[in-house]
Amino acid sequence: MQSKTAMKSLWRTSVIALAGLSLSACSLFGDEDEEITVAPLQPVSQQVDTRIKWERSVGDGVGEYFSRLNPTVAYGKVFAADRQGMVKALDKETGETLWQVDLHDLIEINEGVDEGWFSGLFSSPFPARISGGLVAQYNKLFLGTENGDVIAIDTETGELVWHVEVGNEVTSDPAVGEGMVVVHTVGGKVLSLSADTGEQNWVYEYQTPTLTLRGASAPSIVSGGVVLGDSSGRASVLIGTNGQQAWSQAVGDPSGATELEALADIDSNPVIVGGVIYMIAYNGELAALELRSGEVRWKRDYSAYENLHIDGASIYLTDANSHVFGLDLRGGIEQWSNNELFGRALTGPTMVSNRLVLGDFEGYLHWLSPSSGEIIGRMELGGDGIYAQPVVDGNTLYVQTRDGDLYAIEVN
Repeated sequence: MQSKTAMKSLWRTSVIALAGLSLSACSLFGDEDEEITVAPLQPVSQQVDTRIKWERSVGDGVGEYFSRLNPTVAYGKVFAADRQGMVKALDKETGETLWQVDLHDLIEINEGVDEGWFSGLFSSPFPARISGGLVAQYNKLFLGTENGDVIAIDTETGELVWHVEVGNEVTSDPAVGEGMVVVHTVGGKVLSLSADTGEQNWVYEYQTPTLTLRGASAPSIVSGGVVLGDSSGRASVLIGTNGQQAWSQAVGDPSGATELEALADIDSNPVIVGGVIYMIAYNGELAALELRSGEVRWKRDYSAYENLHIDGASIYLTDANSHVFGLDLRGGIEQWSNNELFGRALTGPTMVSNRLVLGDFEGYLHWLSPSSGEIIGRMELGGDGIYAQPVVDGNTLYVQTRDGDLYAIEVN
């Protein structure tokens, strides 16, 4: 019989995928009847000095739903939201609330939604289901929803700038730049909208497999192109002015005997460094591709759906089993690996004060040495778990938990 902790981890992990997909972790065996699928936490020698600067509540959080809804830092503020539709701007140093809006009220007031039975049925507490973003640029805050909305809010006042419906779930961050907002929907649509007005510039569509992971990779805008990873495991660059495909290259390998084994989604965000795109697929590979041509520089066998982090000459990643790796950027050669946190539904890693940090499903932050992968610190936040990659601003870490707690943590 599985332990309560193991069952909790398996249930949490299954939320990530469609059709009951379970991303299983490595296993250890204690006796004939019990299989350990979640790494028990071992004592660590605390080498990281941390201080909670402030803690605030952001509504009801995301609950048990799959989400990549993340806070973002810009213009001296931290912007955060919950799934239900609350959006807040807080002073990044003090945590003071500068403004707060509810998307239901914001859209009804500005767009004159009918106040009849339909409005009453679908007003709060029916969720706005915010799931994509948050991204701040051009003095606007951009976000997407599972209902197929893309919304721009004024970062200074919280007023609605524009709202458009794209007809498909938006579960990843919009890409913002070069006057565009580009969204990638779960249904295989990529749309370019005007950052000023929300008016559609173009739409690109691709065929999605029958079975895919729950999310979608966020696009990136660079050098007049839109970099995209899709649910069939292909990387593409679209021309920014018209959405035409410049090139396409396989990263995932949908070659399994069953639909489940053939999953090859690219769900993690592409990272572009020095004219090279770094992408990773589930049941696929980590690949370095030439930005201009799509030519493969190198590929390595790793499977992941969390975001990569690149710092200096190294790539850091969390694989589908919550193993953590450090690799050389130039050739993808593995420098170290750490499997001490397997099955803990780790977030993607990020770097703060020269240390790697990741969150897990029980609400712990884990610090690792970027040179060796050794665990050098731990901090418990709880909050029913950390589900999204922590956000870094200087030496401060901003972390949002599933129940809606937002922490500002100073790392010395």
